[in-house]
Amino acid sequence: MISLISGLATGMGGVLAAVAGKAGVRVIPALLGLSSGIGFTVVFFDLLPQSFKSGSWQTALGGMLAGLAFGKAARMAFPHLSVSGPGGPGVFISGRRGCNVLRTGYLFALGVAMHNLPEGLSIGAGLETGKDIGLLLAAAIGFHNIPEGMALCGILAMGGVRPIQAMAIPAGAGLMLPLGTMLAGLWMEAIPGTLSFILALGAGTLLYIIMMELIPESLRMQPTLARAGIAAGALLSLIMSAGFQLAI
Repeated sequence: MISLISGLATGMGGVLAAVAGKAGVRVIPALLGLSSGIGFTVVFFDLLPQSFKSGSWQTALGGMLAGLAFGKAARMAFPHLSVSGPGGPGVFISGRRGCNVLRTGYLFALGVAMHNLPEGLSIGAGLETGKDIGLLLAAAIGFHNIPEGMALCGILAMGGVRPIQAMAIPAGAGLMLPLGTMLAGLWMEAIPGTLSFILALGAGTLLYIIMMELIPESLRMQPTLARAGIAAGALLSLIMSAGFQLAI
């Protein structure tokens, strides 16, 4: 349920793009920065420490490297949307605007869906540590999925897709996120004793996404808002984590 809500944030981004248009673009750097700040804190204060505590340093290091490789492979294999181009959401890194924008839009929808799979795995790893960590990760990824959905909706609209369909496709792409979370849980059930590796794998995957996508995109759009978002995200994550600990 937690990862489903986070995945539906992609659909929320599509709705925001359709309703707010260019006005919604202004909040994207802050959202990406907020996501980065929360994610960074969870990776270095929760996932990695718990991974080293649950197993050997060799297992944790191996999982971390595997996560980084997984994130890189997903980025290389599937199209990557850029939300920082001069036209805002809908401008992409690979490819040019052309007559077949609709086909490109569907291709990017596939890319967004496949990027959501490793993100869901990160949430699954967090949930194995505790519900509080899972919630923090879901929040971080949810904030990142909103501008992703806005970008996807933008390019589909450029291709002539009807508004309802342009909003529905990002929501469908977001459903890959709970699938990734479910796969992480099934892995833990099928191969007990791999918690350390799973946690480090989730940490490595999330770290790659933050370092190679979220932070560069946000800084490229509006550095001041991005830095403020990163700081606010880190602070929010620490406050929420402390609150969860007090509630236990």
